[in-house]
Amino acid sequence: MQSTEKIPVYVRVEKGRTICICHAGRRGCGCSCCERDTVTRDKFAKWESTRRKNRYGL
Repeated sequence: MQSTEKIPVYVRVEKGRTICICHAGRRGCGCSCCERDTVTRDKFAKWESTRRKNRYGL
């Protein structure tokens, strides 16, 4: 099983800051100055918080 996935995106970076990032399939900004790129995401990030129990067992 893979722990990371690659997501195709359009991204605009100006002066080292990310201004806009849109999924390649659902591009929302509509500007033509974004460049196509691929980002990686951890599929299991923060899954520990879903299994947390309090002192009452909930």
